[in-house]
Amino acid sequence: MNNNTKIIKLSNGEDIVCTCVESKNTEDSQVLHISKPLRMDIRNKITKKGVVEALTLSRWLKPFSQEDDFHLEKSNIVTITDASFALNNYYNFMLDAHKDIADKDNLLSEDERMRLQARFDNSISEEEQDMANEEIRALFDKYVKIEKVKESVKDKIKKESIEPKIMSEEELDMLPTSKTIH
Repeated sequence: MNNNTKIIKLSNGEDIVCTCVESKNTEDSQVLHISKPLRMDIRNKITKKGVVEALTLSRWLKPFSQEDDFHLEKSNIVTITDASFALNNYYNFMLDAHKDIADKDNLLSEDERMRLQARFDNSISEEEQDMANEEIRALFDKYVKIEKVKESVKDKIKKESIEPKIMSEEELDMLPTSKTIH
């Protein structure tokens, strides 16, 4: 078992599982160096056998930081313990899953990445912005024309709606009928 995988209970109530970087940690240091922390949450899960508790591991600070290594003030730590064999395996599985997701995000072509990035910053020229605005305007105009046609068709149908005609018995007898026997 990887004895560097630890469970840390923080004073703010959070529980994290992480890898302690032993080479950077010393007895007299005021900080604990950790790597790849995942937040531990216990959630109730409904199964066929009833409600059971399930452990979820989610990113701790990673959504807000690109770093993998962090420094925890020891004064913010309530307790530290070794992770069990099962938790260690689950932790490594989740790290691989998060890595696979990040790798898939990096599969975008440079052109696709630049187009996406341009949506969120001002890196495209005014000419490109104008072209994009013209495309949007054309699509909008096309949509408005289609909606106008739909409305005119609805109006025409309403105007030309036929009053229900009461059929005579002779006309009813002349209607085709099914020969299906029930």
